[in-house]
Amino acid sequence: MKNILYTLIMTMFVLQVNGQDAKAILDKTEKKYLAAKKFTADVKIQSNIPALKILPAQAKMKYTAPDQLEVTSKSIIVLPKQGFREIQNILKQNNKYTAMYMGKVKIQGQDCHLITLLPLSDSEDWIMAKVWIDEKESLILQSQTTTKSSGTLKVNYKYGTQKKWALPDQMTVEVDIQKFKIPKGVATDLHRQRENQNTGNTGTIVLDFFNYVIN
Repeated sequence: MKNILYTLIMTMFVLQVNGQDAKAILDKTEKKYLAAKKFTADVKIQSNIPALKILPAQAKMKYTAPDQLEVTSKSIIVLPKQGFREIQNILKQNNKYTAMYMGKVKIQGQDCHLITLLPLSDSEDWIMAKVWIDEKESLILQSQTTTKSSGTLKVNYKYGTQKKWALPDQMTVEVDIQKFKIPKGVATDLHRQRENQNTGNTGTIVLDFFNYVIN
């Protein structure tokens, strides 16, 4: 009985410490992402969605804190419903989720903290999120969000010219095409091609950012 009680106490202690570690890491990361109050950037978008041919497109992205994001283009563009800063929007609502520290892993050759987030309410569209945060830079190198409406969205981030603002030079987005919202102009064609051939369950969208103008 004493051994069981000791084990329970130690488990609760470890979970509490891990929770505190996760909160401290997330707080530091969130502060870094709050540095850019507004920005504009040119974006090159390349979509690789099975059975769907979309030419590379140029777009303009405009962001104003806390959550106003506008993407404009003269071409047909395919972007995830969750948006460019979805994971950042989840992180800043720290009273709406619980965070669990899962350990350290390597992403892009860097030591990263892996943290799992679970919403406190069933009313949220997202079910679970994971973030891989660079231990030294406090930057998100990878994220994965599972939602009720759009399936799972996985994003890899590469930083360079605007690292100090926590703005990526490139994002590679992996989407669940079974739940991915396709623009109306190409949805019918996609449905027809899916019926005629086997397609994979995931697609990728690569966004390259340049000509940033910040704050």
